[in-house]
Amino acid sequence: MKNTDTAKDENFLKYGIGFYHKPYQLKEIVTNFCSNPMVSEPGTKFDYNNGDHMILGQILEVIYRKTYEQILNQQILVPLGMYDSGLISHYKLIKNLATPYYKDKDLDHLIPNIPLYVEDFSAAGAMYSCTSDLIKFNNALFAFKLIKKETLDQLLTPGLDDYGYSAWIRDTQKYKRMERYGRIAGANAVWFHYLNNDLSIIILSNTNLTDLGDYALKMGKAIL
Repeated sequence: MKNTDTAKDENFLKYGIGFYHKPYQLKEIVTNFCSNPMVSEPGTKFDYNNGDHMILGQILEVIYRKTYEQILNQQILVPLGMYDSGLISHYKLIKNLATPYYKDKDLDHLIPNIPLYVEDFSAAGAMYSCTSDLIKFNNALFAFKLIKKETLDQLLTPGLDDYGYSAWIRDTQKYKRMERYGRIAGANAVWFHYLNNDLSIIILSNTNLTDLGDYALKMGKAIL
């Protein structure tokens, strides 16, 4: 079975999660797994993949001549006071870090998250954080403290599948909102920002038992 196929939820417990069972540096991931010929021409088909974030992380490392973790800390986390956020690793002890639990359709109970080197997700999702830190990031982003308004407008312009740059833009009329999801087995997150109402909803979960997107949508409807 291909590495890309094992990353699907229904295959976790049968085959594991592909190359995430072996530790890699970001450069190795980009070279070995994100450097094949293009599957389709850019702008013609939407197909979400972690590879785009891996490549962007490697581009940053080349530009800054620092590791992605150093860049993240120096450019975002420390300036914004996000002291309970960072890149996760098997080589760190992180205080108060929640343990994720996972369940699929063939199980009648939760189990601990499947074994993997989560740091292999690197720029595509190897972070830990908390809601109080994430709202700091949210507020800085939409106050143009991280990027210019023109850049943010470009990020929030929907393209194929209503996807902008790393976020979906839904319901572009009355309740226009940005939606961003994060999911690695039992670790789950959702971030909504209603662009016409200045409302943000951030939910973190250490299980996959709830559809966080549906939950956030219902919260937004109730508030607005």
